[in-house]
Amino acid sequence: MLFNGLGATATAITVGVVLVAKFAEGAWITVLLIPSLVVLMTRVKRHYRRVGAEIASAEPLDPVEMRAPIVVVPVDGWSEVTRHGLRVALSLSSEVIGLHVGSGKQTDELQTKWRKLVEEPMLDLGLIGPRLAVVKSPYRFVINPIVKYVLYLERTNPRRQIAVMIPEMVERHWFLQILHNQRGSVLKALLYLKGNQRIIVINAPWYLKS
Repeated sequence: MLFNGLGATATAITVGVVLVAKFAEGAWITVLLIPSLVVLMTRVKRHYRRVGAEIASAEPLDPVEMRAPIVVVPVDGWSEVTRHGLRVALSLSSEVIGLHVGSGKQTDELQTKWRKLVEEPMLDLGLIGPRLAVVKSPYRFVINPIVKYVLYLERTNPRRQIAVMIPEMVERHWFLQILHNQRGSVLKALLYLKGNQRIIVINAPWYLKS
């Protein structure tokens, strides 16, 4: 404490001398900077205290009435990435919804493939497969319709959790990663901003071999 006090005193004297001697030459910036930093650090500390108080809990784990979530898998088209995401989703819940935003020929082709490649194999096993929900969107908007659909499911299923499974391609080379998954990143950000504790976001990475 003694050495810290001496260091603080010496620093304060140095700052005072510099402010007086060099005020007009730019030392006035220090007058603004130091109080600003003190206020900033105080606010940061207050924020961490508030967050710590909010997440603190002494409640035990409550396993009563726990149910598998309703899993929503955004589907742009049929691919290995989509197939992988659906398999992961089915490992979590029997209630899986493939959500496609679009219309026209691409949507018709996806619906045909969905019946052949998803529903029929599941029926052959005596299981009910994931259903395909199609949302039509003007002006080719994709992200907002998905967010609205997820929020709608959350409102209409007040006792269920909604898991959004986002299939993503993972590029081995970091400098190529920026070419993929931009929609997925934006979708996650919006779900975090507009969601709540009952909306879960899960990544299903598909690693590109090339």
